[in-house]
Amino acid sequence: MKKHILIKQYILLFLLGICILSCSSDDETPVVNEMPEEEMMDPEEPDPTNLDLTFTLHTQQDQIGDFAFHQMAVFNESVHSYYGAGLGATTEMPYNLGVWHSDNGIAWASDISFGSERRGHSVTEFNGDLFLIGGADNDDNELEEVWVSNDGFNWTLGAEILPFGSVSFHNTVAYDGQLYLITDDYEDGDGTQMMAVYRSNNGFNWSLIATDVFPVRTAAETVVFNNKIYLIGGSNDTNFFNDIWTTEDGITWTQITPTGTHFDPIVFHTLNTYNNALWLIGGWSSTNQYNNHIWYSQDGINWINYDGEIPFDGLYAHDILVYENELWLFGGIQSDGLSGAIGSIKINN
Repeated sequence: MKKHILIKQYILLFLLGICILSCSSDDETPVVNEMPEEEMMDPEEPDPTNLDLTFTLHTQQDQIGDFAFHQMAVFNESVHSYYGAGLGATTEMPYNLGVWHSDNGIAWASDISFGSERRGHSVTEFNGDLFLIGGADNDDNELEEVWVSNDGFNWTLGAEILPFGSVSFHNTVAYDGQLYLITDDYEDGDGTQMMAVYRSNNGFNWSLIATDVFPVRTAAETVVFNNKIYLIGGSNDTNFFNDIWTTEDGITWTQITPTGTHFDPIVFHTLNTYNNALWLIGGWSSTNQYNNHIWYSQDGINWINYDGEIPFDGLYAHDILVYENELWLFGGIQSDGLSGAIGSIKINN
């Protein structure tokens, strides 16, 4: 197994091991380097320096139990959750969450599983289908798989030989009629590890379009905003990052330099677009293992840290979806272990 794959698995198993052992908030914070963080808001929206947010706790725990490292999507008017870590029916295997769906985000039903239990996979809507790519199974094997579904319930395995090989904690994003995959699992002829970008117009046939586009990392977050792909944060074997990168074609990437105060280097955070803004919430940062901070930005350059009362504890490895015109927060890892809470954040006009 490649050295960087071993490092990636070590980092993730270490973090999950902490949560299963009821994660102490006194755990030592990882070594990180200094850089920026991201979130956005539109000039037509209310004054971003004085946002009025409503926080709603919909349930402290539902049928899923406690969960983290899951991947979710709103698809065909249902909310879907795929795999990850769960402490519901059994705790013998760490990544046993399974497949679930909900018609309201609160009450959940278990669906038929497919392939292997996993974490570090990606789930992306593209051309009217859902694509689930890669991940690592319970034996720490990275998976070389692309699964596709046209309804969110029934899945078909596509090509098993892919140019990017087996991947986990990568990024996929649908942009400008193409599907892009960004991964650190690339080595040149000399064995030097670097970032690589692959592109596909159907989700099955992929082309390598760029390498060495920015410093190597895993578990970054990506989103499409203002007709660009944005990528923020992540980590490698020694550092966490808070740099912000953008691209209009997946080939040429530009680093944004924020002005003023911005977030610490961070990993296992979420990045969403909501009300024409970028929102970065939670994560494990260079200064705090469990963050409940909310950052947002209208331009990717000027970032504002929401300074109102935030009624949920710090967490990482959660997921956030834009659903029913609110930001819905699902699960994650907190100082006392896995969370089963589901809540939402809404901007009051």
